[in-house]
Amino acid sequence: MDVRSILYATFILPTIALATCTCCQALTSVLGSSVVYPNSTAYECSVSSYWSQQEQLISPSCVLSATSAEDVSKALRVLVPKACKFAVRSGGHGAIAGIANIQDGVTIDLSALNWTVPSADGSLVSVGPGQRWGGLYTALDTIGVSVPGGRDSPVGVGGTTLGGGFGYFATKAGFACDSVVEYQVVLANGRIVNATKDKEHDLWLALKGGSNNFGIVTNFVFKTFPLGEVWGGDIYYPVSTLDQQLDAFHRFTSNPNYDVKAGLIHNFAFSPATGPMLTNQLAYASPQENPAPFKPFTSIQPQMMASAQVMSLGALAAKGGSLSPNSRQQITFAVTFENDLDLLKQVFEIWNGSTTDVAAIPSIQWTISLEPIVPAIAYQSATRGGNVLGLDVPRQGLVLALLSATFNHSQEYPTVSAAAERLSNNIVRAAKAAGAYNPYIDLNHAASWQDPIASYGNGIQAFLRRTAGKYDPQGVFQRLCPGGFKVN
Repeated sequence: MDVRSILYATFILPTIALATCTCCQALTSVLGSSVVYPNSTAYECSVSSYWSQQEQLISPSCVLSATSAEDVSKALRVLVPKACKFAVRSGGHGAIAGIANIQDGVTIDLSALNWTVPSADGSLVSVGPGQRWGGLYTALDTIGVSVPGGRDSPVGVGGTTLGGGFGYFATKAGFACDSVVEYQVVLANGRIVNATKDKEHDLWLALKGGSNNFGIVTNFVFKTFPLGEVWGGDIYYPVSTLDQQLDAFHRFTSNPNYDVKAGLIHNFAFSPATGPMLTNQLAYASPQENPAPFKPFTSIQPQMMASAQVMSLGALAAKGGSLSPNSRQQITFAVTFENDLDLLKQVFEIWNGSTTDVAAIPSIQWTISLEPIVPAIAYQSATRGGNVLGLDVPRQGLVLALLSATFNHSQEYPTVSAAAERLSNNIVRAAKAAGAYNPYIDLNHAASWQDPIASYGNGIQAFLRRTAGKYDPQGVFQRLCPGGFKVN
């Protein structure tokens, strides 16, 4: 052991442990039993409930189970003056280790802030950041309205919305963030403010995609849109149908008369047990079976399985969520390019070739999802006051390509991560060669090596830096809250 190692083990590690212990003790003196420690049931429930295994393997020194904005305010008034490191967790559905949890620090768990309170006429709904999309959709299903949001039931409202939030019905109401008319935010100094289009406008706008750089959001007020039952589900196909699938996808995305009720994800899916296959996830904002926009897909044969039916949005989200259970290793990335048929075929070939990099991992699920970003989405965003995502959607539309890599063991992470980064780089290289690359990176699916906030563009980045400096002049959410993607 060299001198530096001895010094670190002898002096620095005990200092860190002592400092964290002091932070947790100080928090307990103010918030009492809401602060829980290792080996307690409440602590284990919090840590074990993260989606990704890598987040579950992180051990904070203590967890604050907040039940109100006032709890969060008190916590920041304790933690910030003591320079305590902390993380903020809403649904805990991130794939990156440390994005919503923190080793040897304080995790502020917002899971208990999980209310759904519609207004008397149902046109607005107040939602706690710890609410999950499934719970929100199910509550709103009963009154015939909804909000645009995540597709899978267990995903948290808070993180998704602050990162944009691209769901099935973005064509009807934009990204999730576009429908937020008011944020309740606890600033770094503990002050609680309400940000709207007319009050704290810069903060309101910055939170529409700017993530956790400005404060801790403790309530969202969404504008709703009418929605009854929907038609949706999954269809599985062999790869022999690829040319038909991609031609249908290209036409669907470039259609100038796009049906705004229609939401689609096309997937290239691989596991060692099944080999490559193709799937479509379909959703239509009406109880109309096999509607016209989807017939070019539903008519493709052969089909290995089909499950589309009329159901509530809550039920559709529950189906999606059941396919991605907790406690597995997760890696995601996001790449965007213009809708070009030749490029789509190239992307399939690149992905199909990449399966050999991971085929030796028995538990691997290696999926690229293609999601259309059409001009109707940009229009919906603009009519609701805009956002900071920086998306400029051409007439033929964009394609958001997302990787989902799921596997069982942490020792396999280096192999899968290296394969994922190669795949991402190869898709970017092909898109640039085709003159079709778009810099937008979806923050909610970005990889640790990506910089989604930089992808919004220099002007927006500068705006976000100014806004962070105004509301958090000491840079607390850059220095003390290291998880997530930061405004640099």
